Amino acid sequence: MLERIIVFSLQNRLLICVLAGLCTLLGIQALQQLPVDAFPDTTPVQVQVNVQAPALNAEEIEQQITLPLERALGGLPGLVQLRSLSRFGLAQVVATFDEDTPMPLARQWVAERLATVELPEGVERPRLGPISSGLGEVFHYVVRTDNPARNLAELREWHDWVIRPALLQVPGVAEVNTWGGLEKQYHVVPDPQLLLKYSVTVEDLIQTLQANNRNVGGGVITQAGESLLVHGLGRLTHVTQIANLVVTTREGVPVRVGDVAEVHIGHGLRIGAVTAEGRGEAVLGLGFMLLGENSARVTRALRAKLAEVQSTLPADIQVEVFYDRTELVDQVIRTVRHNLLAGALLVVSVLFAFLGHLRAGLIVALAIPLSMLFAGQMMLQAGIAASLLSLGAIDFGLIVDSSVIMVENCARHAALRPNRPLLEVVREAALEVRRPTMFGELIILIVFLPVLTLEGVEGKLFRPMALTMIFALFGAMVLSLTLMPVLASWLLPRAARQEEPWLTRWLGRAYAPILEAALRYRTATLLGALAIVGAGALLAAQRGAEFLPRLGEGALAINIVRLTGVSVEEAAAGNTWIERELLREFPDEIARVWSRLGSAEVATDPMGIEVTDVFVALKPRHAWKRARTQAELAEAMRQVLARVPGIRVAFSQPIEMRVNEMIAGLRGDVAVKVFGEDLATLRSLAERIGQVLADVPGARDVALEPWTGQPVLQVVARSDSADRLGVAADEILTAVELVGGLAVGDVQEGLRRFPLVVRWPDSIRRDPDTLSGLLLPLSSGAWLPLGQLALFNQTEGLAVIQREWGQRRVAVQANVQGRDVAGFVAEAQRRVAEQVRLPAGYRLEWGGQFEHYQRAVRRLQFIVPVALGLVFFLLYLSLRSWRDVAMVATGIPLGAVGGVVALWLRDMPFTVSAAIGFIALSGVAILNGLVLVTFMRQRLAIGIPWETAVREACRVRLRPVLMTALVAAAGFLPMALNTGVGAEVQRPLATVVIGGVLTNTLLTLVVLPALYVTWRSPEAAR
Repeated sequence: MLERIIVFSLQNRLLICVLAGLCTLLGIQALQQLPVDAFPDTTPVQVQVNVQAPALNAEEIEQQITLPLERALGGLPGLVQLRSLSRFGLAQVVATFDEDTPMPLARQWVAERLATVELPEGVERPRLGPISSGLGEVFHYVVRTDNPARNLAELREWHDWVIRPALLQVPGVAEVNTWGGLEKQYHVVPDPQLLLKYSVTVEDLIQTLQANNRNVGGGVITQAGESLLVHGLGRLTHVTQIANLVVTTREGVPVRVGDVAEVHIGHGLRIGAVTAEGRGEAVLGLGFMLLGENSARVTRALRAKLAEVQSTLPADIQVEVFYDRTELVDQVIRTVRHNLLAGALLVVSVLFAFLGHLRAGLIVALAIPLSMLFAGQMMLQAGIAASLLSLGAIDFGLIVDSSVIMVENCARHAALRPNRPLLEVVREAALEVRRPTMFGELIILIVFLPVLTLEGVEGKLFRPMALTMIFALFGAMVLSLTLMPVLASWLLPRAARQEEPWLTRWLGRAYAPILEAALRYRTATLLGALAIVGAGALLAAQRGAEFLPRLGEGALAINIVRLTGVSVEEAAAGNTWIERELLREFPDEIARVWSRLGSAEVATDPMGIEVTDVFVALKPRHAWKRARTQAELAEAMRQVLARVPGIRVAFSQPIEMRVNEMIAGLRGDVAVKVFGEDLATLRSLAERIGQVLADVPGARDVALEPWTGQPVLQVVARSDSADRLGVAADEILTAVELVGGLAVGDVQEGLRRFPLVVRWPDSIRRDPDTLSGLLLPLSSGAWLPLGQLALFNQTEGLAVIQREWGQRRVAVQANVQGRDVAGFVAEAQRRVAEQVRLPAGYRLEWGGQFEHYQRAVRRLQFIVPVALGLVFFLLYLSLRSWRDVAMVATGIPLGAVGGVVALWLRDMPFTVSAAIGFIALSGVAILNGLVLVTFMRQRLAIGIPWETAVREACRVRLRPVLMTALVAAAGFLPMALNTGVGAEVQRPLATVVIGGVLTNTLLTLVVLPALYVTWRSPEAAR
């Protein structure tokens, strides 16, 4: 089969070139259409359900809303996790499905189940979150003004009714969310004294407002052959109209709303706030892109639309972009571009140095762009975006290996037989190495197959890389069998030089005595190799492990937790002070800083008022003066924030924090989740676990979720007194409801609609004693204080209740610094098991980054041996000798030693990225051994003695072995040394491959000949 492909290609050279040109054009077109993003999206198929209930506390939310929603969603097909959050005014349920479930289908299932849920009266209908993901939050902008005459309500109105609708028109936008500002409302504020004076109850006032606020259609009246539409108008549109509504009459005199209440424009109950640049409060807009969209294209379109909208706003309102994913994408793509270009130049340099003339080097170098164009076309078909991990880990050295072997052999034969027709020489040379060429590429391709079996976060991170590499390798294999021989038959010089390049001659002279020593002292050579492998295994056992190096995003996210019960105004003022201090202390490091507390209008990130996320956009690293790395800068900022009393601080990054929260509902590297029913017991266990974790070396930012400590004023209706005096409990509860405000309709201003709310005056809302003295009407006509009809208790309530699969849970979170995560978790698990005893019915779960690492390792431990078994089977098909297969396989441990030593020298823990480096390394190691053993067998087959055949094979194949090894190492060198944004995840992979290739090449050239001579058998000669 291979012989036919090569012969057909050489017989139809023009056709092969035309097909190559056509594939090139299709590849260029595909690259132009390829989506671009910073990192692969790791969030699962997830549907978020939000329910607003402003009047209910956390326990009421749990009982009346969260539990019915959980029961309705349980049992959906493909459901892998169901968790919920209940806090004051908000219920959120998150349903996570397996990866095979299409997002539209998952949302349809959830919506169908929600339609069957009956919720309490006055509670909004459940709303699904945006069709987005953890990487969907791509755009932050701030709306603010320097005009003191404008307030936050005006900014919010301009955003909600002008800016947001315009941005929602941008293709690819899933949601534009509003955070902070003041929601405009029309307030009717009854005066208790005036209510008593006119004998008007709150119920009378509410019924009047509801009965006088609607438009109706009256159908059609036909008159003289003409249809006349009938339209009844009664909608409230302004303050004066509301104030003039008649509530009742007293002695023929109308009592109007304005007689018993003040009517004015106010704002709603605040659930969040935003501050920016130390300049006070502002309104934050968040742009979310649709799942699967191109973030670069969407953010650029959002920025352009925002500039267009700015021209329609008043001159004193400014809209400033604070976070644009395009900036991160550009930085990451700059890192990838540098790695690819530098790697390509290094690979081409190695090719020229070893091949000795320009034409052969150019032929092999041409495989690089052609393979990448083929891979780009396949990426587009597979829906893979160009990102740090899909393109950033491509090694051109691995891609050109098969072409190196093919063209090097053609060039060598052309030099040895200059008088024969070049086409005939190339055909013979190509056929001679066809098997190692194809089998070598297939082996490297197969060793990437285990990566495709990874699940969860690790699968979504590394599958794009593995698929891209497989696409490129497959393209390179086809090129090596078709286009490379064709170009060699045309472009190799006919009067080729007989003399090898100086580098090859010099390396040959240096290698000859080493080979002779290895063959003479075979036992010592093999024992030495065994000792090196054993030392490498011991060194590997001492390496720590973690999931992935932390990807530098060029920004920091600082999570600040205050005491539960803090007011919005107090928290916002504290955030402004923090922003000013950070800008003052780090002017050379910080580009922008903004903070958001509480929740947005659409609660995609449901935080309490006590929780703040401070976002810090950083300047380019070369401008920094206070730190060299992002970790050092975070530590310096931590020391500044330590001056602020009463807060707890944890550092993360925007994307990292958001993805962690969406996947697990938690933000730390490590989380211990305690499940049970009794909240007091859960809290006690969590506090004890937190103390244990804090004592483990490497623990930072150990904290319990803020779930209690919320001051609560309970107003409990006294049924005995209320029944005796003729007051319904509903009247008492309505009076309580008016503290926060009771929505009774909308007020329409043109196309804009704003809530109409009845609420008590501030004097009652701010003072429990005044509320207790509030007079309520009795059936007898008398009025009694609310305090005589209800009990007033001030207590501490729950701020939030978290649940997973119907069980309450409390989590203890921690970040890890200065050591590997796997080692930290192992020690923490041991200490918790020794020091914390769980009551019956309570259990622990450990989650966080290490969980992904453990799952990936378990999967690879099963799949990698299967893949290696397939590799060995391919080797057997090529060599027809299990003994030779075993000798070729010795390259794997000989290469792994170098990878381990390289990690040790660079003080890197073992990560999934490094594991994939070892997988790639095994393919290169086997290919080197295969090239040597194949040629040895060819020499033996023509009757050359054993040791002579081994020496000749080592001498002749020294150049291709060194070339394949060095181009692989050279291709990864820029990744290993790069310090740009996103380079952290590439460095372990590149480090392993470079170190492993070097040791594998050196040891294979020495150990394999000694082993082959020692372990010779007649079977090997066949």
